[in-house]
Parts: sequence; structure tokens; C-alpha cells
Amino acid sequence: MLPPQVAVALIVLLLAVVVPLCAVAIQLIRFIHWFAWADKDTRGERPHFTGPVLALFFSTLAASDFMGFEPFLTLSALNPVPMEHRAYLLVAMLALAVWCWAYGRSIRDRVLRMFRPGSAGPG
Repeated sequence: MLPPQVAVALIVLLLAVVVPLCAVAIQLIRFIHWFAWADKDTRGERPHFTGPVLALFFSTLAASDFMGFEPFLTLSALNPVPMEHRAYLLVAMLALAVWCWAYGRSIRDRVLRMFRPGSAGPG
């Protein structure tokens, strides 16, 4: 039997992967509806994927040591961080997941602004 702290940590990690995965799936469904069936005059902006996809990426990296199936086993084996420091990596990846979800659109806009020639933005 697992101690309660370990069980809670595993449930949190599971939720950290499942919630962004569901958000990406919902955004994909919204995008398909927006693209195929929505009225072109009133459909508004297309759904954005940056925040949920980045959150899914970082939460998957955080959970890679605790899941016993592929692709998590390969990610864990490729991780260069020593085993005694993996707890710090887990916390950092979960913090990055939350940060990316909150600021996903501004991250995307800043990256796109860096690659657009002749666009002088703030900063």
C-alpha cells in the first residue's frame, strides 16, 4: 500500500497530464467546428492552442519518471538530470506548465514577433 502522500502526488501528476490533454482535445473540437460548420460572418476568432499544448508538453515531462508505459519510459531514460534532483525538475516543469497555460498567447505572439522581419514591437 502506498503512503497517502505518494498517492496524492501520483493523482496530482495524473491530473497534470489529463487536464491539458482534455483541453487540447476540446480546442481541437472547437477548431473543427469553427473551421467547418460555424457561420463565417459570426464565428469570431479561431481557437488558440499555444497554452494548452505547452502545458501538456511540460506536464508530460514532469510525469515522465512516474509513468510506467511508453513514451514516458523513453523520456525518463533520456532525461539528463540526476535522479536525486528529479523532484526539483518535477516542480519546475509543473510550474512551467501553469505559466505557459496562463501566458500561452503572449508567448506565441512574442516568438512570432521575433521572426517577423520589419516588425518593431515594444521591448
